[in-house]
Amino acid sequence: MLSHRITFADLVAVGCVDRHRLRNLLKNLPEFAERPANERVASEYTRHDLIVVAILCELERMGLRKEAIAKWVSPIQEALLGPRSMTVPQLFLTYDPAEAWLADEHCRLSAGVVVDLDKVLSLVDSHCTGLDGAREQQRELEFGPTSVGLSKSTAGQPRAHSHG
Repeated sequence: MLSHRITFADLVAVGCVDRHRLRNLLKNLPEFAERPANERVASEYTRHDLIVVAILCELERMGLRKEAIAKWVSPIQEALLGPRSMTVPQLFLTYDPAEAWLADEHCRLSAGVVVDLDKVLSLVDSHCTGLDGAREQQRELEFGPTSVGLSKSTAGQPRAHSHG
C-alpha cells in the first residue's frame, strides 16, 4: 500500500511528461476528465490509473493522435483489470474496432499496436516503491526477531498492553 495519496503529480511522473502535456492529453477523456473534483483538493488516483496513464503517454510518444488514443482508454482499462500471466505480456491494440488485450509470446497477432508492458510496469513499480520509500527504509535495517519477555525488575508489576 502506498504511503500517500496518488495525485496528478504521480501521473506526470509515470507518464514522463510535463503537467501541461498530460492535462492536454487527459482533458477530453471522460475516464479522467469527468472525475469529481473539489476546489483546492487534489484528485486521487489508483495504481491502475498510473499504469493506464503511463500507457497512454507511451502511445502519444509513439506518434499516435489524441483522438486515436481516446478510443483505447476503456479497452485498456478493462484489459488491465484481469489477472496477468507470470510472464510479462504485451498489450495489443486494434483500432477498428477499438480493442485491447494482453498478448503473450504464444499469441498470434494481426495488424495493430503493441505496447511493451514490461517497461510500463517497471516504471510504475519503481515509482510506487519510491512512494513507499520512507516505510521501506525500515526493512533495510534487517533487524531479526527478538524476545520481549519480562525482565526481573518488572516481574512483579502488571503487564502493560500495547495497542499499536
